[in-house]
Amino acid sequence: MALWICMTKYPTRSPSNDTLKEMPDTLEFPVVPDFVSRPPRIDRQVMLQRIAETMPWRSQRPGEAERRLAEKVAVEFVL
Repeated sequence: MALWICMTKYPTRSPSNDTLKEMPDTLEFPVVPDFVSRPPRIDRQVMLQRIAETMPWRSQRPGEAERRLAEKVAVEFVL
């Protein structure tokens, strides 16, 4: 079973120069001195398989659309 992830295309127009001037030069990330990064314990393909299997029923649960809308990021950005 293949899992396809749909991504939106890059915006057709870029922000204006004025908008770019208003943006901060650096990003501020939280500092967590006791954070320990550990590699995942499960194979990536197994994890994607589980997501593909559970996604249909997860997205059909009552109130799921409202919950996802409430968690939506209100600011558009491009990585």
